[in-house]
Amino acid sequence: MGAGIFSMAFSSGLMRPATTIVLAVLAMPANSGTTKISGNGVFNNDCLPTGGSPPDDLGDYPPIDLSGSLDGCWYTYVSASKFNPSGTYIEQGTEIFVGCMGTRCGTFETTYTFTAKYVDDTFAEEIHGRCQHPIVGGTGDFAGAKGVILFKDDVVNLKYHYRGHISLE
Repeated sequence: MGAGIFSMAFSSGLMRPATTIVLAVLAMPANSGTTKISGNGVFNNDCLPTGGSPPDDLGDYPPIDLSGSLDGCWYTYVSASKFNPSGTYIEQGTEIFVGCMGTRCGTFETTYTFTAKYVDDTFAEEIHGRCQHPIVGGTGDFAGAKGVILFKDDVVNLKYHYRGHISLE
């Protein structure tokens, strides 16, 4: 929302109903088949997925070893990327998770968009980064899965915090 629109909405009192709607949506209970998830991931060349076998193509980065609500390995396949002179970076592609969520095991696929800011085009120092991963398919216990997973980079500790939700049929 542009600053002019925000100022006009705030000064005219339009923000109160919008805030009430947002709070009401956030307070709604999740569907019975929806599970909130969260945890951490780290790059790990030796990642061994639980509940399945790694794909033949391990991707464009080392696998991310996930712990928390998801236990397994995350494989990334870059399809497009662009580095801007300002240090901002955007990357898109697909991913495969192989592992378990509690006792449910299988794979799910996502598309993703990663955005970050780096000191320069060597990618040696990331200032911040995050990505969004809508689930687009799955196998095993994740067949028919829907949801979205959000990652936020912890550039100091070299971890990836994730949260989101998965709906299983």
